[in-house]
Amino acid sequence: MTRYALALLLLIAAGSYYFAHLPVRQPAPREQGVVLEDVTIRLYPRSDPDAEWIFRAGRIENNPAQRTSKAVDLSEGARYVKGKLDLTLSAPTVTIDRNDNLTLPYATIEIPKECYTIQLGGQGQKPVRILQDRGFTAPTFTLKGPGISIRGDGFRSDFKLENAEWQHGEDIVEMDNVKECNQ
Repeated sequence: MTRYALALLLLIAAGSYYFAHLPVRQPAPREQGVVLEDVTIRLYPRSDPDAEWIFRAGRIENNPAQRTSKAVDLSEGARYVKGKLDLTLSAPTVTIDRNDNLTLPYATIEIPKECYTIQLGGQGQKPVRILQDRGFTAPTFTLKGPGISIRGDGFRSDFKLENAEWQHGEDIVEMDNVKECNQ
């Protein structure tokens, strides 16, 4: 009888060991997660703690597989620094990655403090990127402001436009057409 009990115990131990070491299949992350409609999303980027981004969108689509959220049908996009409006953003869509960086097909940025309007990228071009710790990158740009218009390629700049650079372009200074900025 003891022999049978010992054999049964060994059989249970071997079965337990076998089943404990079987690989556990993880389900693949879903391509589409939650979809929200008519929402306001606020971003508080870790790499830019003084900034807050606010987007009002007709729809937000979450993609758990890529860890992104896509804001579609934007009615408002704005960046505030320490509670003051820093810039506004217009774009057809904004994709927000897990680090709160933004990818846009193209965008129009308005900087009210400086009275600048910047057109970043265009249809059919590489996407525009807004990196929270660096600023803007775009394949092409057009900057317009009181008395100045600049066009170029390979645009990179911080949010204050203090360290803007581009590869080639054309600077057009329109001194006759200087307008006062309405803030």
